[in-house]
Amino acid sequence: MSQHALQSLLAPKSMVVLTGDDAHDPLMLALLTSLSHATKSCPVSLVGVQPATEFSFPLFSTLSELTTSPDLAVLVGSYSSKEDQPYMESIIAACGAVGIGSLLMLSWTSDSQESLVEALRKHNVRLLGPNSFGICRPKQGVFAWLGLTQPLPGRLALMSQSGTVASALVDWATWQGIGFSQVVSMGSPVDVMPSQVLDYLSNDFDSQAILMYLQKIGRPTRFLSSLRATGRSKPVAVVTEHSVGADERVLDAALSRTGAVRGRRLNDLIAAASVMTNARRVKDGSLLIIGNGAGPGELAAQRAMELGIDLLTPEGELHNRLESTMAGRGGIGPVTTVWASCATDLFIDLAADALHSEDCGAVLLTLSPTALIDIDSLYDLIIKLHRTQKKLVMVCLLGGGNMTNMRTRINEAGIPTFRTPETAIEGFQFLVQFQRNQLLAKQSPDSHAFRFKIDVSEATKTLNRLIKQEGKQGEKVPHNDSLRDVFELFHVHLITRRQASNQLSAPIHLRVFQDAVFGPAIGLSLEGAQQHKQAEAVALPPLNTVLAKDLIQRAFPGEESFELESLLRNLSTMVCELPEIESLELGDVRLYENGSVYADVTANLRLCKNWRRYEHLAIHPYPRQWVSERVLKNDEIATVRPVLPRDSGILADFVRSMSHETRYFRFISNIEELTPRMLASMSHIDYDREMALLAVIQRDGRDLLIGTARYIDNFDDQSCEFAVVLGDEFQGLGLAAYLMRRLMQVAADKGIRVMKGIVLAENKRMIEFCRHLGFSIQRDPDDFGQMVASIKLTPSLLEKCRDAS
Repeated sequence: MSQHALQSLLAPKSMVVLTGDDAHDPLMLALLTSLSHATKSCPVSLVGVQPATEFSFPLFSTLSELTTSPDLAVLVGSYSSKEDQPYMESIIAACGAVGIGSLLMLSWTSDSQESLVEALRKHNVRLLGPNSFGICRPKQGVFAWLGLTQPLPGRLALMSQSGTVASALVDWATWQGIGFSQVVSMGSPVDVMPSQVLDYLSNDFDSQAILMYLQKIGRPTRFLSSLRATGRSKPVAVVTEHSVGADERVLDAALSRTGAVRGRRLNDLIAAASVMTNARRVKDGSLLIIGNGAGPGELAAQRAMELGIDLLTPEGELHNRLESTMAGRGGIGPVTTVWASCATDLFIDLAADALHSEDCGAVLLTLSPTALIDIDSLYDLIIKLHRTQKKLVMVCLLGGGNMTNMRTRINEAGIPTFRTPETAIEGFQFLVQFQRNQLLAKQSPDSHAFRFKIDVSEATKTLNRLIKQEGKQGEKVPHNDSLRDVFELFHVHLITRRQASNQLSAPIHLRVFQDAVFGPAIGLSLEGAQQHKQAEAVALPPLNTVLAKDLIQRAFPGEESFELESLLRNLSTMVCELPEIESLELGDVRLYENGSVYADVTANLRLCKNWRRYEHLAIHPYPRQWVSERVLKNDEIATVRPVLPRDSGILADFVRSMSHETRYFRFISNIEELTPRMLASMSHIDYDREMALLAVIQRDGRDLLIGTARYIDNFDDQSCEFAVVLGDEFQGLGLAAYLMRRLMQVAADKGIRVMKGIVLAENKRMIEFCRHLGFSIQRDPDDFGQMVASIKLTPSLLEKCRDAS
């Protein structure tokens, strides 16, 4: 596979700083001063005016004078436009002429976004900025940024749309001994967008976790798609500015479906940073707080109560064991307090006792500095406890001085470490929320319209007829009688009279409403409580059983109802398939054992001519429309369908069964089998930005994967990279061509115009196969051992694909 399109922009091996026309430009001098103080730096050269301050970097008058072509140009100086051509167009053209494909712009320009994008596309240059605060890649010595502090190398990536927020977080993290793999300050993006940076970070091995500060999200579908693709493989924490224009609950619901966790304050990012690259998975059981004084522990307990975190009250055998270890030197409870005069090892012994119990899932040690705490032995004992336990151990060390150094040492040893009790609890809450959201992110719900053969076209006709009647009669709100037939099509049987045997403890209220950013959302609350936002739980369609259960638990903790789950799934399908429903209210809802529903129904409708299927949704359903069957030349029937998260097992078996040559040609490397991380990324995909079609047959009552074809888009809204492979036994049966033609149809439906693929030059069979399908074949200019196969998805080609299918 070729390197990521943003590799030279975000991880350059060399760079040139464009100093502009003003030798005293403060922005330029600040950057060069920062670069000159770097203890490790990638090669840096200057082009432009001689700075007023002397620096040791080599200086050239123009880019054409450079002896080698650097990966990145950094535009930081001020320029005056010439009469015949704006200065930005000249700079972009000059970069393109010498082969510099990446431009970082720390300064500002009055040029329009349209003119910038046109020049960038013309000269094949990517731009981060303008008004960016810069980028850092500490491991490679890349410090092209305006922050006061140069970040330490580490495993945490930071992407911020605010330069000052990025600078503050880096400064704080450096003080805490937390390092970064990558820092990216977006500025005011016109070309490279946050979703594209996310895509790079999701594939960056050095970035084990990601912090994000967002002010705008752009296209919600693409943003959630990118965030979901990232969140499936590594922890992501997000803080947004003013909810980015969305309803608070809708934003929470949207982020939870990506696997990311949302914070409300910058302090939440700080708490997340302390646990993201270190913490273990939270096991079943509650949290026990152990401290050498009541005050800090009680502050932690108070914050836990505010966040709804269950603290462990030791009982029975655990209580007796703790009492025996304590030996009268403190009190046992959710906050287990040891006398300040006790030796260090007592805290560790109590923690070990607690962690051996099934009731305890994690411990938090809160320690204030006293003369009786042996700092060196404390470190050794905590490290030993961490290594001998599989459960989560967190440490809160209050104070400065020696405690600051100790926090850094413990954190570097892989144990989440905090400065205050409150942030420790917030860090624990982050882990709990992260695990919940990871479960939700793994769901790939249907709209159910295909599975249950719902006549969507008939429902659409009915709604359009109602919309026309509204126009004639002035009636704005269709009621029960008008919509009953539509509900019936979606398996919701509305009745006109209340019955006595309501399956729920009280009547409920359901509504569909439009969020300004994320589109349709579903709200669930008790009847009469819907006006109080805190009492209403919100979810984004599409929903399946797991997501419906989650919504019910958030609205009515402890409530279980199969009938309500079914109603939510059917309502979700209506929302997915009928964009004509702008809003929908189901008031005084009562559910009955026979499946019927009583509700007062009102709705607002809208015309949706020529809308693409699901374009009104922020999260697209499982694309069941691409499921098909193919009779092979050996008369076996293969089901071709989009991949599901549960397919990781058959994918692993499929790769293991390949010959060494087939594996080498497919992955362009000598791998024996897929790693768990590779399996997760190949089976748990986001259908908005990629597709994997599996060909599956039944053998001995089990699914057997015999071939796959997949693409992933290049984030330029017009091209994608594809791959196709068949099991050795199933080559020559006509399956590969069928898979590729179906894949072309899927890609074209998403608006992709060009498909490209990397093929080893020695893979003659694949090259001939691509030529047979109409691909053009060219030598890869970056690697003569590889060929690039490309094809334009024209209407005539797609017509041939449909005919052949």
